Amino acid sequence: MIRLNSDPHSGGFVYVPTGAVTGFFPVGVSNQPAIDALTAAGFDKDRIEVLSGPQGADILDVEGNQHGMVVRFKRSLQEVFASEYGLISKADAVLRSGGNVVAVFSHGDEHMRRKAAQVLVANGGQDVTYWGRWVLESFSVGASAVPGAKA
Repeated sequence: MIRLNSDPHSGGFVYVPTGAVTGFFPVGVSNQPAIDALTAAGFDKDRIEVLSGPQGADILDVEGNQHGMVVRFKRSLQEVFASEYGLISKADAVLRSGGNVVAVFSHGDEHMRRKAAQVLVANGGQDVTYWGRWVLESFSVGASAVPGAKA
């Protein structure tokens, strides 16, 4: 089952969605065609998570306000030193404005990672990014695909 606004922090605060390809769907861009295409492409529904609207932003808890002082301190360090903080902040803004963020977990499979990115880009996903353990891989910026990403 696709998880909608499930708590990614249930097992402890999650700083980034490691192992997932994410796509932003701002207000006016439906994420349903992407979800349909992902399932048609063979992704199990339990690999797909959707955060939606302000409730999703509260669950994402970018600042770590619901998770104590240590998490807030680590987030403040991340804001200064980590390049991914800009994307995390953008996800928060997309959600707070009523949009959606779709995350597809590839479980380390490079073929599935690339397929998820292609499907998200082809179906309107913006800022499509793979969140690796040590590196981010961008497949699109805003609404346009990065050269080399095939739809």
